[in-house]
Amino acid sequence: MNNKFSIGVVVAIVLQVSGFVWWIAQQSQTIDTLKTEVSELTAKSQIEKEVMLTKDVEQLRKEMDQIKVDILESLTNIDDARVSEDNRLGKYTDERVNNLGDYLDGRLQTITDNIIAEFKKHEEWWEINDQDIEDIYLHIDVQMQSIEEKLKELGDGH
Repeated sequence: MNNKFSIGVVVAIVLQVSGFVWWIAQQSQTIDTLKTEVSELTAKSQIEKEVMLTKDVEQLRKEMDQIKVDILESLTNIDDARVSEDNRLGKYTDERVNNLGDYLDGRLQTITDNIIAEFKKHEEWWEINDQDIEDIYLHIDVQMQSIEEKLKELGDGH
């Protein structure tokens, strides 16, 4: 019985190893299939991206061409509007520019008046300081004369 049992065990082990090898081969085949599908999908996705990018670039070019046309029309309309005297926008703009000029003239006059007032204030201070300095010089002169007289008296007394 020992021989039969050994052969049965060997057969079971061989069957298990064969099954395991078969299972690994299936897994390998599945992995290879999935790799192929992923690379195909990646390539397809890349192609789709390139096609979409090309379409987007083409659309952007069309939009830029339209913007150029719109800008040219706008500039032409603005130029035409300048020529027309009855244009309300032109009159409004002229009025705003004139108002801005008047405002700036007023502000500049106010600033100039403020500067002149400050200079006058400082000139008054300088005049007061000049007067104080002149008084100090007079006082110094008087004191110097007094000292000189005292020195003479002291010199004559010796």
